[in-house]
Amino acid sequence: MQQTTKALDTGKHGPAPLPVGRFQPTTAESLSAESYAGAPVVELDGGDLVVLTTDPDRAARAVTAYALAYDLPLDDRAPARLRSRWVTFERQPEGDWLLDDAEPTDALATRVHYLLG
Repeated sequence: MQQTTKALDTGKHGPAPLPVGRFQPTTAESLSAESYAGAPVVELDGGDLVVLTTDPDRAARAVTAYALAYDLPLDDRAPARLRSRWVTFERQPEGDWLLDDAEPTDALATRVHYLLG
């Protein structure tokens, strides 16, 4: 599985250039994302949601808060469908980043919670 997202344009001249290559995101800013219930949430192309947290309860609260903020239909079972997975992030030259499945032994793997859209 490989997903991509678009870089957030933060100014009239575009975002500041970021290093290209694999990275471990630690904040919402490092993913050009917003935080909900204390966790960065990114909606990928196709509607899948990625929550940058290892805590399943925080991930459920973040997905619920995200859905409320964007008036998205979210049934009561959605937080139960969140799945923990290991992924890597790789920034592309144009500022987008890719998300790939990874093994937990990968030095740059990050554990996230994932909800299929």
